[in-house]
Amino acid sequence: MKLRVVIDTNIWIRILLKGRVTLPVLEAFNADKFQLIMSSPLMDEFHEVWNRPRLRKQIDPNQANRLEQQLRHRAVWVEVETIPPNCRDPKDLPVLATAIDGSANVIVSGDNDLRDDDGLREAMAIHQIRLLGVNSFLASLDTSLES
Repeated sequence: MKLRVVIDTNIWIRILLKGRVTLPVLEAFNADKFQLIMSSPLMDEFHEVWNRPRLRKQIDPNQANRLEQQLRHRAVWVEVETIPPNCRDPKDLPVLATAIDGSANVIVSGDNDLRDDDGLREAMAIHQIRLLGVNSFLASLDTSLES
């Protein structure tokens, strides 16, 4: 069974900025190695962030639009209804709610504030959701494909 994964906006933005560490996440998505879970709040945030003037100068809009279309058509979409556990940054609440409502196994984020919050880790573990960085996610993906 494929991992059900929520990818935080910061990872998609780093991919559009051609981040070497994050590009394997896009490659794994394109190779259908995991099931992406998405919600309208996450898509809205992604669209808003890549369109910020400072980022627009560095991001190819054609690539960003193409990625948006991929996310729209290939992800499993969920309605966000859950009020997630508290976290340090309220902007992370839609990520957590999407993961819970989408029965995700993993949240992938470059946000240390999210990943390093032990209380949040414990609260999300109740939902059987792990909070991982890119490298840990890619390693777990390799492990899950072997089993």
